[in-house]
Amino acid sequence: MNTTSLVTLGSLPFGDNFRLAALVAEGVPAGLLRDIADLLQVTPARLAEILQIAPRTLMRRLAHNSRLKPDESERTLRVGRLVHLAEELFQDREAASAWFRRPLRALGGASPLEMCASEPGAREVEALLGRVSHGVVA
Repeated sequence: MNTTSLVTLGSLPFGDNFRLAALVAEGVPAGLLRDIADLLQVTPARLAEILQIAPRTLMRRLAHNSRLKPDESERTLRVGRLVHLAEELFQDREAASAWFRRPLRALGGASPLEMCASEPGAREVEALLGRVSHGVVA
């Protein structure tokens, strides 16, 4: 698979796990993490902290236009996929971004973004998005 072309959140194949797995194995460009941070209106360093990527490591990779390691790529795509789902649900990028940063009672007072620090937390965010899409008050 040729992933040397520009990878953006909108171009990610969220419905194709085989292509996502190939992206993870190759490593996504570090700029994708910056793009997701910009979309969420948080600093890249804050997003890196949540995703357990050393901020200095991220800054170095951004400066050299390099790729994230596979484990870092997987965590970055975890957030990207959930942001994508939130955008589809709310039909508004700003509303999705605000929802992602807001502490929610349904998440024990944590924000969806904070919950994305772990796979189980991300699954809880996805379940909450599902409940919201079906009109279940959360």
